Amino acid sequence: MITSIEAGNMLFSFLGKSILMTDINKPSGELCKFERAEGSTKEDIVINTLGLNREPVQKGVLIVNIYVSNLDPAKIPNIGTGRNRPDTARLLYLSKLFQSVFNDNDETVSEVWINQDTCFEITSDDQFSDVNNQHYISFRINFFTIK
Repeated sequence: MITSIEAGNMLFSFLGKSILMTDINKPSGELCKFERAEGSTKEDIVINTLGLNREPVQKGVLIVNIYVSNLDPAKIPNIGTGRNRPDTARLLYLSKLFQSVFNDNDETVSEVWINQDTCFEITSDDQFSDVNNQHYISFRINFFTIK
């Protein structure tokens, strides 16, 4: 049996070596476990766990949030004066980059196997507003292992 922290560590290690963190247009921030730096305005990626069961085939859920700063009205004057508009182009780019880690050039697949006994599978995504004039895309990842 493994713990939810170990599942998070596996995904952290895998993502840290992936195209997500090596792409020329990779996120400007850090890959983090559970929390990002307080007050960060960078494009951080945060991995959280929602727990695992204790069955022979362990199942659980992880959440991966990718943060992106909102559009800056000083750079794009026709959006108004507030910083509340999401940078949907950047959110989309980082979302597609993240998803590419799980599909290995086959867009019908949204999972990755590690060591032939552990699977991470994207099941859904959604977008939310956040503090610090940012929005984030949140991916729900199902986790399965037979360790």
